[in-house]
Amino acid sequence: MPLDLLRLCTLDAMPALPQNWWAAWSLAPAVLVPLLALAVRAAGPAAIAPAFLGHALPALPGGGARRWRLAGLALLVLALVSPLCRLGAALAAAHMVQIMTLVAGCALLALGWAPPRRHWRAALPLAAALHGGLLWLWHLPAVYAATLTHGAVHWVATAALAGASFAFFQQAVHAPQDRRGAVLLAVLATLAHTGLLGALLTFASLPLYPLQGPGARAWGLDPLTDQQIAGLVMWVPGGLGYMALALGLVLRWAGQGGRARRRHDPAVPAGPAQPGPAASRAG
Repeated sequence: MPLDLLRLCTLDAMPALPQNWWAAWSLAPAVLVPLLALAVRAAGPAAIAPAFLGHALPALPGGGARRWRLAGLALLVLALVSPLCRLGAALAAAHMVQIMTLVAGCALLALGWAPPRRHWRAALPLAAALHGGLLWLWHLPAVYAATLTHGAVHWVATAALAGASFAFFQQAVHAPQDRRGAVLLAVLATLAHTGLLGALLTFASLPLYPLQGPGARAWGLDPLTDQQIAGLVMWVPGGLGYMALALGLVLRWAGQGGRARRRHDPAVPAGPAQPGPAASRAG
């Protein structure tokens, strides 16, 4: 195995070009070790799994929570280990697919993880601000270039976005009843400002990330076209993802409300009593 496979997904690592992209896996220990630790915690029984970010794993019947966690873990592996990671260093469009895959993986992990032990009122707006702010910060040209050329910056940016995304989605999907309006507002606000970022990338008149120009040309794309595709990926599929989250939460809350009403409704009056066995025999 070439030593180059052990590097992070930066420009000085093994490039993902049309002739060899399928071999450009990222097996850096700095990424594999945290993912392996997460896999142990996500796949193990809730009774023995260690806490993650201060929250214990839920013990749900039928393994439903575990399936959500494993699905999220699979998306993280796709984003951070598969050739998609190295493609993200070569192409702006692949980078955006990678980011959206990472965010979706964190959302699925949050669905399968236990709710926070305490719901601080400031936790949701803070998590939403961090999640959205890091998305914007990463796509500032200077920061974007640093993530492509410095392994430490690349690792810190990836870890920060993953942690902030997990925290945001965990606050959203496990919100108490009195915070549901704030959750819906936070998700829709995230949908709006990420759509704005996607639109800015789509309609920019000049390439904002010239370091990826050679990679785009190697794939037969003009750098500006590559950037426009990246903007569309964030704008349309990314926006649909946040919209699906908002719709799913509303439907889930409606279902929970319906079940709660049925539990609290008075019992339906029973019909005429049927004679029991003793009464029948007496008759």
